[in-house]
Amino acid sequence: MAQEEVKEVVPDITCQEVAQWASAYLEAHVGDERKRQIAVHLAICAGCETYVNHIATVRDMIRLLPRVEDIPSDIVGLRQAFIDRLNCRRS
Repeated sequence: MAQEEVKEVVPDITCQEVAQWASAYLEAHVGDERKRQIAVHLAICAGCETYVNHIATVRDMIRLLPRVEDIPSDIVGLRQAFIDRLNCRRS
C-alpha cells in the first residue's frame, strides 16, 4: 500500500487579520474568498474561534439592549428644571 502524504493546512490569513475582519465576517460583509479564508483559519485556530465567538456574543447581547432616545424631546425644559432645582437647593 502506498503511504498517503499528509498535507498541513496552512491558513491564508493571520490571527491579526481574523481579528480585524471578525465583525465584517459575522455580519456577512465579506466576499466569498475572505469568508473561506476566515472559516479555514477558525477551523484550525482555537484562539481565533474563541475570539470570534466572544465578538458574536457581545454583538448579540448589545442587540438585546433597549434603544434610547438620543435627545430628549424637551431638552430646554429639562435643562431649566435642573437649573431651577439647583437654585432652590442653594436658597
